Amino acid sequence: MAETSVIIVNLNGMEHIESCLASLFRQTYSDFEIILVDNGSTDGSLYYVRRNFPKVKVLLLEKNTGFAYATNRGIAQTSSPYIALLNNDIELEANWLQHMVGTLKGHPQTGAAACKMLNFFDRDIIDAAGDVLTRAVSAEARGHGEKDSGQYDVADYVFGPCAGAAAYRREVFDQIGLFDERFFAFYEDIDLDFRMQSSGWKVMYVPAAVCFHKRGATAQTMQRMAVKLHVRNNILFVLKNVPSRTLIRRLPSILKSRLRVWSAYSRKGHAVAVLQGLMEALMRVPEMLSERKTVQSQRKVTVEYIESLMDFSAAQALSAKGH
Repeated sequence: MAETSVIIVNLNGMEHIESCLASLFRQTYSDFEIILVDNGSTDGSLYYVRRNFPKVKVLLLEKNTGFAYATNRGIAQTSSPYIALLNNDIELEANWLQHMVGTLKGHPQTGAAACKMLNFFDRDIIDAAGDVLTRAVSAEARGHGEKDSGQYDVADYVFGPCAGAAAYRREVFDQIGLFDERFFAFYEDIDLDFRMQSSGWKVMYVPAAVCFHKRGATAQTMQRMAVKLHVRNNILFVLKNVPSRTLIRRLPSILKSRLRVWSAYSRKGHAVAVLQGLMEALMRVPEMLSERKTVQSQRKVTVEYIESLMDFSAAQALSAKGH
């Protein structure tokens, strides 16, 4: 059994998958297996992987089942104590796995590790230095778009990792469950992060683990669906996870933030997708409220701690930008 299982979800990733897999086979850490879960690709990328990377285990799904479902199927195929997730548009520095797995080994209270993600095409620009939550309970990629001047070179706790390049302790999934497949894609990792934090797990940001990301490479091929899922899942995430006291206190900020985002989407020609997302979220309110009871009953930390994650994360992001 490999110590770490690396799971990659692929959907028509022919132009990305070679650099992703090649960077994995250059890793200084070697005790890992690679499982590629293919979501019904039709561009020849699956054939390319089988021909050029025969050591990669392939799990073939007949259609696009979404990131959450495909990732869960990949996790179910493994028994490794550590699980790394990668988007197919990620390229890793050679010591990425060594630093990520080493962090989990060295910090038993840490359930997941986040890395420094840089822009694939402009490698002086930060894509994400861990995910944070704002006071409006909105998830943001810390440092996104900033020039990398070492402002995020200190290891620290963050709210969560971007699941496009992250490492998890299997014990986390055994305890709190896998990704919520009802989200399909987008915010499924934020939902998992919130459940992880609520259960008492920490997330460590590991600046020495560096990767390069073509953010949105897959989503750009299906923009309308991406907008709809962002709108819907953001609402479902809040309804499912945020404690009642926090939800009531921060409702004005939440509404103001969401309206601003929905308006921006609409101005870009995605008003129909916004409405579709809102309607689908409304239809799932009873289901999420029922799920909410279970999530809140399993919370092991205080509401004050949950709120401190939002306050600290927002303050930290502003501080790093020099405000």
